[in-house]
Amino acid sequence: MPQPDDPQVDRFYVSVGDRIRGARSAARLTQAQLATSLGLARSSIANIESGRQRLPLHVFALISETLNVNVAELLPDLREEQSTPELSNISERLHDADESSRDFVNSALAQLIGHPESKE
Repeated sequence: MPQPDDPQVDRFYVSVGDRIRGARSAARLTQAQLATSLGLARSSIANIESGRQRLPLHVFALISETLNVNVAELLPDLREEQSTPELSNISERLHDADESSRDFVNSALAQLIGHPESKE
């Protein structure tokens, strides 16, 4: 189970925000118009759409209702979020690389995905 400060959780909220932004745009509403209809500040909508603000469940339901979309449409497919087919066989791809290159790639990937470095 991911912790609240886990990068995976952050990516989840960014994805939800992207979906809300897309649904809002499709409904031809501005951030200000959506905010007004929900009793929120426009900056709250901007922060929700960017993933910086985690929205309460009741606000999420109200956004769905206001935008006339099913809540499921605003939720990312977690299976897609977790899969990284391009990197799934990174160890095999790095097998013939020198140790310095392997260490560099492992370190860079660890920083990008927010996991501590692992030595293979």
